[in-house]
Amino acid sequence: MGMYKKTLRVALGLSIALLGTAAYATTTLTGTNVSYTFDETGLGKFGSAAVSGDSLVFSPLSPNSFMATSSGTGSAFETVHVTVTANSGYQLSAFNLSETGGYSFSGDGAVYVTGEFGALDVEGTTGNYLPAPIEAVPGSFASTSGSWTAQAAMTLPATGWGGVDGSVGSVSLKISNQLFAFAGSGSASIYKDFVGISAFTTAVTPVPEAQTYAMMLVGLGLVGFMVRRTRSRV
Repeated sequence: MGMYKKTLRVALGLSIALLGTAAYATTTLTGTNVSYTFDETGLGKFGSAAVSGDSLVFSPLSPNSFMATSSGTGSAFETVHVTVTANSGYQLSAFNLSETGGYSFSGDGAVYVTGEFGALDVEGTTGNYLPAPIEAVPGSFASTSGSWTAQAAMTLPATGWGGVDGSVGSVSLKISNQLFAFAGSGSASIYKDFVGISAFTTAVTPVPEAQTYAMMLVGLGLVGFMVRRTRSRV
């Protein structure tokens, strides 16, 4: 009986471990100057992701999985977190986000998109958080059907981020999106088909190490000695 219980506990522990591994699949995609790390199983309505240059592109699954309709859910929500890390020799400076999709409405129907694009300092203090609203470009919903575009942008502070060295090498981005469709006697529908994040970097200026400073001082000392010696001979 004791051996049976022990075997059962081992089997249960192994099952939990396997489930935990399956529930979180970390993926890292490397671009030109940055890399993106995220939970591939947690993308939800954002679908799949790929890197192009230093941009991370999400492709919502077909057919229109990121959709809100007045006859269905009426709203669609999704939030993902992505860690962005600058490659050696670079630091993060700014981010842009762009989204596109389609919509239609009739009668007293209406649609809109909103959300938040934010960056969390993971090197210094986690109290450093920079939010930027996701807003539709003016005129996106000017007709009863068509395509829409939404954007957000943020520039990281020049000081106070990045830990001791002040160089921002890594941040955690949050993309939180909401789509809404409202209709009384009419109808309304809105969907998202593209989300793109662009990271901007600057080259890091190397800071001379202590040994380098020491060698510079020795060199300056030798130059001064030679100058004095030359003057004394004249």
